Parts: sequence; structure tokens; C-alpha cells
Amino acid sequence: MFRKTLSKDPETTIFQELKNELSPHLTGVNTQVKGLLVSHAKIIFCGMLLLIVASFILTFFVLKPDSENQANNFKKELKSIPGELSNEFSALQDLTLRAAKMAELKTEIERIIAQDSISKMDSTYLEKAIEQLQYFNTHSHEN
Repeated sequence: MFRKTLSKDPETTIFQELKNELSPHLTGVNTQVKGLLVSHAKIIFCGMLLLIVASFILTFFVLKPDSENQANNFKKELKSIPGELSNEFSALQDLTLRAAKMAELKTEIERIIAQDSISKMDSTYLEKAIEQLQYFNTHSHEN
């Protein structure tokens, strides 16, 4: 029963063997489906149109999503997450926010440095931005 059957042609793949094995059955089903679609084409077309119109009506008129409702659903989903995953999720969210802030600071620093002359306001912003970057770098190495 579990004996390996060798193919006569070493170039034959499993997909070719499946096609050879199942093609007589699939051609019979294919002809039956084509006959059904041809004989009831108008009914099938009208059914598809009715489903499209019904989904349009449900989407835009019946099922109106509220932003408060979505926020409450999101909070409920977060509460249903186990504690360990919740901590991981918040850590991941913190990392993405930190990475976005670091990228923003780096682009601002590069913009200020590329200028020929730096104003006093740019200079103070540059000092604060560099301090924040140093904080993010040391804080990320601690974690």
C-alpha cells in the first residue's frame, strides 16, 4: 500500500500526473456547469445584479459605521487579547511610534544642517532634536 510507484517518464511532475488522473472527471463537470450557465444565463445575471445592489444598499444605508462604535469595538478586541500579547502589542506600538519620531527628527536635523546659515530658532530646535535622538538611542539600548 505504501510502496513507491516509479513513473515511466522521469520528467513527469505531480501536477501532470494529477491532471492526467482527474481530467476525465473535470471535463464532465465542466460541460455540465457550462450547460447550466448557458441555459440559465439571464437568471444568473439578474441574481448577480441583485446581489450587487443589495450589497450597495447595505453598505451605504443600512450598516453605517460610527467612529465611536469602531473605537469601542477596537477597545473590546484589545481587552480580549491575553495579557502577554497585550504587553507585546503595546511594546510594538511604542516601538513604531518611537521609530517614526526618530525618522522625523533625523530628517529635520538633516534639513537644518544642509542650510548655509542657521537661525537661532533652528539652533535651539537642533539642540533639542539631538537630545531627543540621544535619549531614544540610549533608551532603545536599555530595552
